Amino acid sequence: MKDEKCAIVEDLLPAYTEALTSEQVNDFVEEHLKTCEVCSEVYRKMQADIRIVPVSQKPDKKTLWYLNGARVWYLLCPLLAFIFTFYGWKTVFHIYEGLLALLCAVFFASEFFHRGTWWDEECADLQEEAREGAKKKWGGFYVRPLFWGIPALLVIIVVQLPRIVEYIMG
Repeated sequence: MKDEKCAIVEDLLPAYTEALTSEQVNDFVEEHLKTCEVCSEVYRKMQADIRIVPVSQKPDKKTLWYLNGARVWYLLCPLLAFIFTFYGWKTVFHIYEGLLALLCAVFFASEFFHRGTWWDEECADLQEEAREGAKKKWGGFYVRPLFWGIPALLVIIVVQLPRIVEYIMG
């Protein structure tokens, strides 16, 4: 049966669940949860919805290496295109553009196939297991191949933009 205390506790539960309340409030909420089944059930549901991930004090070296590699890729990809065009190295630039197109195609195809769009449930489970293995290998996260294909695609679009506009205009 809900009463005034239940209303107060239900208002306090989100903050209590996230450990944002004082000791006095904690004591009040805990005493009420011991006696009230309705509020205890609400609290259990709130706890089930919240997943607390411990924050490590020191970043993992593998994770830092991976993230620094991503930064270098995002900076190097357009920088090389700029250098090749600035110095007028058209042959080298066209080879570079072809490599970027190939990488972009591989990354996007890999992303498409890893989605498991037409595979059966067993294959989708295997893909999820592979992602979990990658998370363990690279420090608790997995970045899809799409992440690596974006700078290559942007460079290709920017380089080909005049041709695209010219084609559209006439």
